Amino acid sequence: MDEEKTRLLGQCLAVGFDGFHIPEEYRALVRRYKIGNVLLFRRNVESFAQLKALCAELNALILQETGCPPFILAGEEGGSVSRLGHIAGATPCPMAIGATGEKENAYLIGRWIGQSLRAVGINVDTAPVLDCFSNPDNTVIGTRSFGETPQKAADFGLAFMKGLQSAGVMACGKHFPGHGDTAVDSHLALPLIDKPEEALWQTELFPFVQAAENGIESFMTAHVVVPALDPSRLPATLSGPIMTGLLRQKMGYQGILFSDGMEMKAVMDLYGIEEATCRALAAGCDIALICHSASQAKSTMEYLDRAVSEGRLSMRDVRDRCRRIALWKQKLLPPQGTQADFSSPQRQRDCLRVMVQSLRLLHAPKGKPLPPLGKRTLFLGPPARPASIASDGAPLNGPHWLAQALGGVDGGLTGEGSAWDEIDSAVGLLSPHPGLPAVQQALECLAQRGVPTAAVSLYTVKCLDNLPESVWKICAWQYDTLALQALLSGWNKLQ
Repeated sequence: MDEEKTRLLGQCLAVGFDGFHIPEEYRALVRRYKIGNVLLFRRNVESFAQLKALCAELNALILQETGCPPFILAGEEGGSVSRLGHIAGATPCPMAIGATGEKENAYLIGRWIGQSLRAVGINVDTAPVLDCFSNPDNTVIGTRSFGETPQKAADFGLAFMKGLQSAGVMACGKHFPGHGDTAVDSHLALPLIDKPEEALWQTELFPFVQAAENGIESFMTAHVVVPALDPSRLPATLSGPIMTGLLRQKMGYQGILFSDGMEMKAVMDLYGIEEATCRALAAGCDIALICHSASQAKSTMEYLDRAVSEGRLSMRDVRDRCRRIALWKQKLLPPQGTQADFSSPQRQRDCLRVMVQSLRLLHAPKGKPLPPLGKRTLFLGPPARPASIASDGAPLNGPHWLAQALGGVDGGLTGEGSAWDEIDSAVGLLSPHPGLPAVQQALECLAQRGVPTAAVSLYTVKCLDNLPESVWKICAWQYDTLALQALLSGWNKLQ
């Protein structure tokens, strides 16, 4: 491969790897193919010191081999999509922040996340999610969205963005042109958004237009088909009419455009990673994400080289992408911060306060106050399970955690085998889990027997469907210890 061509094409990829240290295979990839950017996941994060050293080593390696500092990306949205939560502390998910009704909370959490990222050397957060949660059957967005309306998604997304950017971290709004009104997870298949263009401008596109006009520094694409924007029905990531015609020309956006992961089945199964990446760059993406495999990055680089030689990928376009990338890399700030900036007691207090504020009592039977919690309370429900492939929360058994915290009864999934005649109240935890119907049925049986029974959704309000009016209904938004701590702190205030 030609050296200049390799260097330019290498700037157009961001590649991930497994482990807490840089594998030799990855070092060789950077040396040979001049890969210019990297993305990190929870699988790369062990401790503050380890992560800071890893980012410094990645920066030095890529700068030495390419002449440019790398974009070091991580997806720190809050809630279930968190690469650092297990070492920095959990943060409220976007929907919980939106439930507080206060945009200042979005700014605050965004700034805390930005400080944590910059302290270790991560300079791009692939957040905020700007998708409207307009389809309750959407499993890939869910509580990653700030809300159901375009205005709320825009207002809270912009506040979160400003918090990140105030800490010196590039924000990346996603998933353009919108992934909220889908019932298919693009990690697994190709979703379709089939609505008129006018409706798209009023809903899906609205938060992205607002973010572009207010200085967001980058966007990430969505692997979705939107026929009203591209009648050829190409996935948006691979669509010139959407990525160049709409975003660059019609909206006039000049920030960085990252693709979503090219291993996702929505595009990989149709085209293969190599061809999909080529099409994404030709359509207008600046940087394509290959999240897992050095070998796939290698084959993609060789494929791109052939595509340029064959005229299927314009070298002029590649140079244009690299000029934009270089311009934005000149604005990157060096790492700044210590362990105290990464995870402080004040951060934990703020996160808990916001989480308590987000709790919602949606229904109280005949307006009655919630039953008290104590040693004769039965806790039941499933253990934590990722709501979607995008989620990466730590394993947690919520009923067991609450029973231990209060000295109550751990009823497992459905409370079967517990002495129901000896309990004063019951609390069921609900989440997108195969056992959800069984938990709902157990709660209904308990309520029918006269046991004061409360249902707590640790996801969206949809989990509270199919429950009788005799059950208290609460939404706590996310399945982690932060939400459970908020329940204990805020239970008696939910009236």
